[in-house]
Amino acid sequence: MLRVQGDSLKTLELVRAYSVPFRDARISELITWYANTLQRAIGIIWDNIEWRYRFPKISKNKKVRIGLKIKVPTLPKSNGFKKMLRSELMKNNPYASHWVDAVIRTAYSIMGSWRKKYLKGKARKIKPKIRRRFARCKITLMKIDYEAKAIRITLRPWEYLVFSWKATWFEHRVRGWYVGEVIIKDDRIVIPFKSSKEIYVNKVI
Repeated sequence: MLRVQGDSLKTLELVRAYSVPFRDARISELITWYANTLQRAIGIIWDNIEWRYRFPKISKNKKVRIGLKIKVPTLPKSNGFKKMLRSELMKNNPYASHWVDAVIRTAYSIMGSWRKKYLKGKARKIKPKIRRRFARCKITLMKIDYEAKAIRITLRPWEYLVFSWKATWFEHRVRGWYVGEVIIKDDRIVIPFKSSKEIYVNKVI
């Protein structure tokens, strides 16, 4: 952060997501595999959660500052566990190995979100279930051609999905922006576009 005459110069991250209609029989198969594998990953992580007691904090005058003791879930994140998880999910995997890595990252994101809600009392001690059909694609599975406004996604070695946002109604809105990780659905592909700009913020405390 730079200070200029009492002001602060900050970077504002901008994100816009647009969907492109796209149908391909291979997409339905990919999403079915992805959802099933994601649920397996969540199940394995869930079965290896360590529940630890968190005791109330005591202030200097010996008064309790926060509630009674509670059990706090600790997600398994050791390298050994993640290696085991990946090896398990790689069994009978028909797609490129990076799809398994995408599943694992999504599973930890879902479990992390559940943990936060659980600690706030907004979620129960129940394993999360995947109810929506989707597949989140890692950037390492994508090849982006900004001149042609096209994206190529690797399914398997030498097998790809190719689609474009050229001539779409939102093309002019994202000119000069870069593409993030897309979300694949049965009938469309959601493309997040990202950009940033510097802004001055007055009277920062």
